Amino acid sequence: MTPSPALSGSRQDQLLLDAVAHQRHVVLTQQTPDGWRLFKGKFIAGSGATRSLMVKLAPSPSDSDVTLPEPGETLGTTFRVGHKKCMFSTPLEGVHRGGDGVSVTLRWPRDIQQIQRRVYERAQPPRGSVVAVRFWRTDRHGETVRDERDVKYGQLEDISCGGMRVRATEAVQVDVGRAYRCVFTTKTGKPPFVIDALLRHREAADHGRASLGFQFVGLDATEEGREVLARLARVIARLKRGRSQPHR
Repeated sequence: MTPSPALSGSRQDQLLLDAVAHQRHVVLTQQTPDGWRLFKGKFIAGSGATRSLMVKLAPSPSDSDVTLPEPGETLGTTFRVGHKKCMFSTPLEGVHRGGDGVSVTLRWPRDIQQIQRRVYERAQPPRGSVVAVRFWRTDRHGETVRDERDVKYGQLEDISCGGMRVRATEAVQVDVGRAYRCVFTTKTGKPPFVIDALLRHREAADHGRASLGFQFVGLDATEEGREVLARLARVIARLKRGRSQPHR
């Protein structure tokens, strides 16, 4: 299962106009020197004539203290329609602060890709298999760690296109809210996945281990990321098919 080809111009325009009319919720993704940042909001205006979209950002604890993206930066954008998740990347054209909050203007995208939402449902590794996961904190510039002692190891519990759970023994110095680079492969001989993720939660597990919940970030923000997402969607579809087969 892969993201659909880019929509035609008229279908894409209608999809965006529908998103504005229904004020659909949207997530914007920004890559900064300090890592990935997510902004939630909803579409409030836009037209094919002006070739722009306006998104009102969800309130933060203190909007005046929030560092917002700068005009000209490219943002990843995702929203849901029915059983599909829509995604595109586009430049930010403007930021507006007012009495009713903060809104941003996005350039009308050149193309939109869609992916079935069911690949965001969790799939488990094949029965009896062990999928090893390596992960480490990235530095403020997104560079990979240079000290092998900082690499953590775990075992994949389940995975979707949105994130994964990893059971790890070395979770003492693993911090919720931090960004990590995760490397794993679900099939011998295949190239590994290398994905940035935010650690969203950590729960105690058996035998002193911890179950770590990672949220993948940045896959919607670039063409390369969307290619990784397409490959991941195929893997998850295969895992789901495998788990549905009778166990012998």
